[in-house]
Amino acid sequence: MDLKPLKYIIFTCSLIFLSAPSWAQAMDAECFAQPAAEITKLRLPEFGSSPNSWDIVYAQDGMDVFSDILPLDPVTVVAAGAYTKDKEDKTYHPLIVKFDEKLRPVWEIREQTTENRTIYRILKTKTGFTVLGDITTDEKGGGVYIASYTEDGKTKGKPLPVYEAGGHLDAKAFIPAQDGGGYIIVAQYTDASDSQKQHGILYKISNAGKIVWKRTYQTGQSNSLNNIQAMQDGNYIASGQIVLEGTKSAGWLLRLDQSGAIQWQRTYPRGQSASILTTLQTKDGDFIVAGKSRPFDYDGTHLSAWVMKTDSAGGPLWQRYFRGDYSYEAADMVVYEDGRASVLLNAGGTFGDNRSHARIITFSPQGKIMHLEDFTEGQNAFAHRLVAGLGGERILTGYAQTSFGDNQEGNEGALAPEYTFDGWVLAAPPLDLFEDPCISSPKMSPLLP
Repeated sequence: MDLKPLKYIIFTCSLIFLSAPSWAQAMDAECFAQPAAEITKLRLPEFGSSPNSWDIVYAQDGMDVFSDILPLDPVTVVAAGAYTKDKEDKTYHPLIVKFDEKLRPVWEIREQTTENRTIYRILKTKTGFTVLGDITTDEKGGGVYIASYTEDGKTKGKPLPVYEAGGHLDAKAFIPAQDGGGYIIVAQYTDASDSQKQHGILYKISNAGKIVWKRTYQTGQSNSLNNIQAMQDGNYIASGQIVLEGTKSAGWLLRLDQSGAIQWQRTYPRGQSASILTTLQTKDGDFIVAGKSRPFDYDGTHLSAWVMKTDSAGGPLWQRYFRGDYSYEAADMVVYEDGRASVLLNAGGTFGDNRSHARIITFSPQGKIMHLEDFTEGQNAFAHRLVAGLGGERILTGYAQTSFGDNQEGNEGALAPEYTFDGWVLAAPPLDLFEDPCISSPKMSPLLP
């Protein structure tokens, strides 16, 4: 492996091989200066070695996939996504399922739609749930929509769609507005005549479903906004990807005020191209960002997962790259008050013998790898989301291929018919209690008793 090109994008680099799923180094070493950047070749997965609190595969006659999950209490969750009725159905329909403490469906919503309509994100409201998804009609093309449901799974009114002339939209993120007056939606606009022309759009939607304001971000040759999160000071942090020149792109971080105006923005060129998929703020005001990069020696199949911590102004503190026998991306994460972060990696099989799966890597506040956990179900497993359960679990949700299609040869995801995929939800156990040994009181004597 030739690492010489990486000298030009990182100041300090060390190649390490992670071969154990737990933190095996002494805690004392944690407080010494860590490399600014590390490239880690991940070990092969060890399926069955990582315990889980519970595991659900949800399957009906056609396709069932989950894109988001909402913990209601320590034992009850609501999962949302899309379904098809059977192997002949080519239209996606909204799917929401509530599971009880014994993992049994309490109720489910399987809306019958003539148009393609999916659910991408779900939020809890005072009276039930509101969802964001994609909608496609013959007349208007691709748009996004929000819809509301009661606590017992009944629809409330009609879906409220949003379209943009001259192109189509993809739903990317959905959070409550900081002022309590509705929602913030992130969508990706793609020009109908040139798919290379893309940019992010931010909408504020009132509780009544009206567009309060819209911000269009057309920085760079092209860009995408992948996520947005509320900050502690009432503003927002958004993240994505920006095309700098030619085929080179960079990770993109933007601090936005309550009306979506840019307060500052930073770009992070990494390898040939890079994209930030999600960003969360730590208790002390720093940011953890996660995404993917295309290495300089990219062979067309092996992307690298990328995790970085920055200060409150976006300045990098440490960053970690993950490579191996799979194609990796860091899709989502949970950040804890004690400074740790559990990051969800999707590992895509690059040839038939590699089984696609999800991995959770937990980092210390200083960027040290504490745990590596491996999870899969069936074949071609993929996790969309990682959320914190109310009992401390780390809940991932997505889909897996649990049967083989008619006349299907091999287990590659591209060859699998859609109806062979089913919804997958798994809860990893809560993390152990943690006390950061690098934090000490200034009044404490350096002499040990």
